[in-house]
Amino acid sequence: MGRASRTLAAVAFTLVSCSTHIVPAATPTTNVTALRLYATTSTIPLVRVLTTNYNRLNPTITFDITTGDYGSMVREVLRDESAYLITSHLDDDSPLWAAPIAQDGIAVIVHPDNNVARLTTAQVRLIYQGWIEHWSDVGGRGGDILVISRENGAGIRAEFEGLVMGSRRTTPTARIAPSSGAVVASVARQPDSIGYVSMSYLNNSVRALTLDGAAPTLDNVYDNVYPLRSIVYVAGQHEPNADDELEQHYRAFIGWVQSPEGQALVAGDYAPLLRP
Repeated sequence: MGRASRTLAAVAFTLVSCSTHIVPAATPTTNVTALRLYATTSTIPLVRVLTTNYNRLNPTITFDITTGDYGSMVREVLRDESAYLITSHLDDDSPLWAAPIAQDGIAVIVHPDNNVARLTTAQVRLIYQGWIEHWSDVGGRGGDILVISRENGAGIRAEFEGLVMGSRRTTPTARIAPSSGAVVASVARQPDSIGYVSMSYLNNSVRALTLDGAAPTLDNVYDNVYPLRSIVYVAGQHEPNADDELEQHYRAFIGWVQSPEGQALVAGDYAPLLRP
C-alpha cells in the first residue's frame, strides 16, 4: 500500500462494546483478552498512555506489548497475522494496512548549555552530512559537533533522513544510539552533541532547537508550521474484521483511539488528528 492512500481522515470504525460483567467474588472472573501490539521506540510514550487508559475502561482487555526498531517490528507483524504495530514511519511500498492515530514532531536536540537556539533545516542537513563540523560555524561557542543518530532500521531515522537528508548520507562519524531514550541520555551527557527524537521524549535534560523559525510544539505540528512532522499509524496485515471475535477488540481499540476521548489523550505529548 503506497503512502498516498493513507490519509489523516479517521477510519470509520463501528465501536464494539467491551464492557465487563459484574460477578460475585467467589465466582471465576470474566476471561481476559490479550491484544498483541508491536511498537517502535519513538511511539512508546503514546502506546503506554493509550493502553493504560483503555485497560482502565475495559478491564478484560490487556495488552502484550513488544518494542524495537521499525524494521524488526514490521517483520514481527508480517509473521503474526493477529497483531498490530504502532509506528511513526511506514515505507512508501509497505504491504501493511494502516490507519492514522496521531501526529508527531521530530525534535532536534542539544545540551542545555549550548547557546545555539535555532538552526535551519539546511544547516541541520549539513551538520548530519559532516560538512558543518564546529558549533562556531553556526553561531555557537562550543567545540566540534558530536553528531548522534539512530541505527539503520529505526523508523525515526527513516523519517528524519526523508525530511532532512533526502538522498544524502549521514556522516559515518556519527555516534549511533539504539533508542530514543538513549539519544536523550547521550545528548544530556555531552555538551557539544546534537541528536533527534520524537518530541514526546523532550525533558529538561536537553533542549529542542527552533527549526526554520518554528519550535517543535503540539500546535506547530498540528498547524503544519514545524518542518519535521510525521504521522503515527496503527498498522497490520489487514483491517481488523468486526465479525471476528478477536479482531473486533482491535477494531474497538483503534476506534476509541480515533474518538474524541482517545484523541484527548493523544494530545498530551503528540498532536491529535483533529484539534479538540
